[in-house]
Amino acid sequence: MGIDDYLSKIKALTLNHKRVNTITLSETYLNSDEVYGKLMNYYNEVFLLQTCNRVEIYVYGDDYSVAEDVYRVKGTVNYVDRLVGMNAVRHIFRVAAGLESAAVGESEILGQVEDAFNDARRRGALGGLLGFTIERAIRTGKEIRGRFPEISIGLASVGSLVAEYVHRFRGLNSKVIVVGAGSIGSDIVRRLAEKGFRNVTVVNRTLDKAKAVALRYNFKYASLDSLRSIMGESDVVVFATSTMKPLLSKRDAEELSGKPIIIDIGIPRNVDPEIPNVVSIDELKNLESEVRESKRRALDEASKLIEHRLIEYRRLFARRIIEGMIGELTKWGLSIGEGEVKRAVKAGLIRNDEDGAALAVKSTVKKVMLPLITYLKELAEEDRFDEALTIISGIRAKLNGDGKQA
Repeated sequence: MGIDDYLSKIKALTLNHKRVNTITLSETYLNSDEVYGKLMNYYNEVFLLQTCNRVEIYVYGDDYSVAEDVYRVKGTVNYVDRLVGMNAVRHIFRVAAGLESAAVGESEILGQVEDAFNDARRRGALGGLLGFTIERAIRTGKEIRGRFPEISIGLASVGSLVAEYVHRFRGLNSKVIVVGAGSIGSDIVRRLAEKGFRNVTVVNRTLDKAKAVALRYNFKYASLDSLRSIMGESDVVVFATSTMKPLLSKRDAEELSGKPIIIDIGIPRNVDPEIPNVVSIDELKNLESEVRESKRRALDEASKLIEHRLIEYRRLFARRIIEGMIGELTKWGLSIGEGEVKRAVKAGLIRNDEDGAALAVKSTVKKVMLPLITYLKELAEEDRFDEALTIISGIRAKLNGDGKQA
């Protein structure tokens, strides 16, 4: 197997804002426990990334079939893009950097990728070459943020898009309710404060969480149970929670006296799809195009940096594979040394291994193997993976041959 054979096992199934609208994305939203429970039985590694703009599954394995079934059940498999090898790697690097978002350069996506990465690791779904890939994507995303802050200026997040939309259509003096105090809801509240809004109420199922977010900006807060009673007096209501059931029914919306603007960026949708004139992320994306030109140069430079990091990634990926094989060789060498110590004890040459014989043997084995280990790693990083693999394969063949003779 060459390096491309290992890379080809990295596969991505992506369903995002470029192919479908937010309603379809909402309907495709997956139960994480069910997805990981199913796919971890089939693939070596699994990574699920879900945001308001995407529902994506990454796997390390030989085929797509089981992962495709997840979308097939939702009826959206025909809209899924299938990426393999470096194309899949390039995609997650660009996603982490915010270059594949509806609001290009958005700030929250990097945190969402990192949260999803940590969740997958806690489940035991990552830990090998796919885990290494996601980790490098996150590191590159952080580097992009540091080197090109221009990509995050202006309407660079969903929160800033919401703040700009409300400013344009209702003004700074409008009464705004933000439902949800999670990462996106908190960002919306922060952007509203930065924009100059003062009459904002944060609503959340957990009152303490709503209070913690609201008091940072001297805003009001309320529990979710009180939402219906305060909506009628508002100018704008923004829904930004993660819930499997709509928080606002069509009947409740029809009974509202003030007819506020309703903005729904929740995933799945937070309001009944039958409610008319609800503002979604699709409408908000139109605002983003106004500032995109001013960020174009920074975005071009960020794309170039990603391509450079992908070249580096390929070398490090090869080294990671070789390091795993080297670990097997080292383990073999140490087992031989331990066997020699036991033979010496049995033959009476030494009393026991308390005199440091075993430790000395282990140290000797590692020192003897160090030049070989260093050389193999250098070959991998110099894009001479096949040479390193040939050497290791030769050693393995020799060991297996000796084992059979023994």
